[in-house]
Amino acid sequence: MPSVNGSASTGGWAVNTMAAMYKTARPSDGALRHESQPLVDILMATYNGAKYLSQQLDSLLAQTHQNFRLLVSDDGSTDNTLALLETYRFRFGGRMVVVPYPHRGQGVVKNFENLMRTSLQDGLARSVAFCDQDDVWLSDKLERAVHWHTHQSGPATANLYCARTQVTDAQLRPLYLSPRPRRPLTLCNALVENIASGNTMVLNVPLLQAMKRIAADNMVLHDWSAYLAATACGGKVHFDPHPCLLYRQHSANVVGARKGLLQRAQRLGRLMKGGYRAWGDATEGALRDLAPLLTAESKGIARSFAAARHSTCGVQRLNHALRTGLARQRRSAQWAFWLAVLLGLV
Repeated sequence: MPSVNGSASTGGWAVNTMAAMYKTARPSDGALRHESQPLVDILMATYNGAKYLSQQLDSLLAQTHQNFRLLVSDDGSTDNTLALLETYRFRFGGRMVVVPYPHRGQGVVKNFENLMRTSLQDGLARSVAFCDQDDVWLSDKLERAVHWHTHQSGPATANLYCARTQVTDAQLRPLYLSPRPRRPLTLCNALVENIASGNTMVLNVPLLQAMKRIAADNMVLHDWSAYLAATACGGKVHFDPHPCLLYRQHSANVVGARKGLLQRAQRLGRLMKGGYRAWGDATEGALRDLAPLLTAESKGIARSFAAARHSTCGVQRLNHALRTGLARQRRSAQWAFWLAVLLGLV
């Protein structure tokens, strides 16, 4: 444990342990409502989000599952974001905490790392939900996720809930539903793609603790790392076919929904140019970080994944990929992936 005024490194997350952070991130006993329900920490990373933030905050207040804390980490907003959050403080009744973030300007992944670290510090929450600043949650989003998590039997494993989204335009006019997975949600899929938007994900504490082991440089995106860690460590992944939120698309989206021929062509072009090779390097690094928690099957898959990337012969690389069962969800993407493996581009 680092000193009160110092910092240290625990796994992949640098820990800023200021006494004030511990105290601030822990609400008063009276602030936790509906205590018969499991406590969920909603992790909201903000940056210049004032334009759409009110609608998202209103949707959190309308949740049918009300035992939650809203932890907000701001990445140095220059608009009205922080002032707007302050106007909602009374309405959240002590359940909103703006978490200190001394390393601003480092992007959304590190911003979420700050939030995940803070949630683990007092150990009160049973699960955490990633939250974007510009969506609108449907009222039963948390309730459905908590219901699934609390009804998992057997030993505690690193479990992940995710769901479909109703993709909308900037004015929340419906565009389409996000696709459902076509293949099993396994490590062989998680090694090559993410299957759900982070804004739908709800993680239990064992999964959050597993992610803590992943070094910052090996965490491509917080949501993809959650899917990777859950499947690698023997956890359960549930994809709810029921949409859980309105996923607003606008010019300032960090990632955004991906659909249509243009987006597929862009991904294919990035793949064929070797743009995913760095992601593969990070994925291998994440598996090394998770090594003490990997199942025996996952260790074998990790070795085959490395061989599929590093064998000098293209045919050998492809053979390793085929024998391992590395699989993307869409058939066209699968063929493109095999070609990229053959050419040494992943």
